[in-house]
Amino acid sequence: MNKILRISLFSLLAMLSSTIFAETEKFVFTGDEAYGMTLLSGTTNEYNPDPYVCTEGEVSLTLNGNSRWWKASSGNELRLYKESSMNISVPTGKTITKVVLNAKVPSNFASTVGTYNEGTWTGNAESVDIQCTIIKSNTPIYDIEVTYQNAEEPVKKDPKLVFSETDVTAIIGEAFTAPTLTKETTAEVTYSSDNEEVATVDAQTGEVTIVALGTAKITAQAAENDEYAAGSASYTITVKNPVLAEVTLPYTETFKDDQGSFVIEDVNLSGLTYVWKHDNYGYMKASAYAGSNKAAESWLISPTIDMTNIEKSTLTFEQCINKYFGNVEEEATLWVKEDGGEWNQITLTYPTLPEDGNWSDFETQTVDLTSYAGKKIKIGFKYTSTEAAAGTWEVKNVSITGLATGINKVEADTENVNAPAYNLAGQRVNNSYKGIIIKNGKKYINNK
Repeated sequence: MNKILRISLFSLLAMLSSTIFAETEKFVFTGDEAYGMTLLSGTTNEYNPDPYVCTEGEVSLTLNGNSRWWKASSGNELRLYKESSMNISVPTGKTITKVVLNAKVPSNFASTVGTYNEGTWTGNAESVDIQCTIIKSNTPIYDIEVTYQNAEEPVKKDPKLVFSETDVTAIIGEAFTAPTLTKETTAEVTYSSDNEEVATVDAQTGEVTIVALGTAKITAQAAENDEYAAGSASYTITVKNPVLAEVTLPYTETFKDDQGSFVIEDVNLSGLTYVWKHDNYGYMKASAYAGSNKAAESWLISPTIDMTNIEKSTLTFEQCINKYFGNVEEEATLWVKEDGGEWNQITLTYPTLPEDGNWSDFETQTVDLTSYAGKKIKIGFKYTSTEAAAGTWEVKNVSITGLATGINKVEADTENVNAPAYNLAGQRVNNSYKGIIIKNGKKYINNK
């Protein structure tokens, strides 16, 4: 009897060991190294050898055509260029069931086998070809996750977890509604946040609670069951301060996390998507170079700044330039406009370019705004370029301070004492906090 039992248990264990469940391998291009590639940046004609093979476990990724491992402003990334492609393969006896491209623009790729949709390929193949469909420039990839299994095992259904949006914005002090999740799997879904200092999420319901400024990725995950494979979906939430139409002094906009309450007004883009944009390194950046110089004009404009109770005022900001301006004094300029008036240019000085470099350091510029005391104004950073020259201008840490006209207390609209209050860093504070607070999108001075 015991011998029979031992044999039965051995047979069961053998059967279980012969069943290989789905496995995953992930190719990551955002770290300090990437499969022996040389990290490139700046101006270069160098590419990876063609073809270039990357390996993770049993999975091979072959890059065909022009590709580069690139140091971008937002971090390291794999760049594929027009007419390039990739092949993902596993050994004989295995089959690929899912490939997920974490790419900047997932729609820039396609496949003639299986099903490809917005970054996710599904099917049943030993080898998968994915083509880059762009007609110019390049398209970045951050990582590639490959799911595969034994070929003889039945392929489980795709759980098809999909959020209605993949990039959303939340505003401090305002209600937030999370994107809707749809799924086909019958397994339960659990939710998680990769940055609970910015946003937390209820593991069962997916309800999100905003905590502070920053970015967090919310992920929905379902385990494998008898019918469906495991799967996940995610969206990125960016938490920002309210965009203020009018502010009082002192006023500071660092541009550390976003463009704050400044707005961009494009006069001429010459086919460009943008000129001014927020850079992840923590500044606003203006450039009209995209493969070639473009003739452009674009403004970065502050909210209305109320200086009616101010008798003396100073503007400071940090700026950095490169050497590709035609005439920086005409192409990177500062302007001030009184409420209801016209723009007037303010004379600036500019950082010194090093003799052996293309970029200056950030330097602080100080501007006396006392002539505008007692008024409401806006400031504007005006960028222009030509087909002959298109420099790059970077701006951060804009601050306007003022000396009041003997008024000890500034009163604004009557505040709702029960409304949640936040400091300028986006952190929630209580009623004992002294200084500038934000309630319902408006600024108040609490000096009680």
